[in-house]
Amino acid sequence: MTFAHPLIGLILGKEFGYTAAFVIGSLFPDIDHLFILIKNKHFKFREAFAAMKNEDAAGERYKTPYTHSILGWLIFSGVVFLYSQPAGLVFGAAYALHLLLDIIDKDEKQLFYPFKKTIRGFLPVFSKYEIIFSVILLAIYFYI
Repeated sequence: MTFAHPLIGLILGKEFGYTAAFVIGSLFPDIDHLFILIKNKHFKFREAFAAMKNEDAAGERYKTPYTHSILGWLIFSGVVFLYSQPAGLVFGAAYALHLLLDIIDKDEKQLFYPFKKTIRGFLPVFSKYEIIFSVILLAIYFYI
């Protein structure tokens, strides 16, 4: 759901305000991708894109349990909430939507970390269905 996450943040921000908190909250769980790309020395865009598109073939996991879990959601949203309650609630809602959207993609994730149970959805990452969904979200953004 690469393109869907920021679009959902933009749509919610346009509708309810707190755009920065919605967008940052909807993107924040994917900060782990950056660290994994650096760790595995994927500095070229094409190489990084290919590795993220097919985690199984690359033998790498881009959704770490630290940010793609309920525990991560509670910790990071709690920190923002301590700084600003309204921003923390908005950030937490956007973060939760990110996790919900990620449930349907086929990449393996440990939503219930520290428990080892993994979840894997059915939708391939960067598939035509994800692109169609993103185009629909883009249309919604310009419609509202």
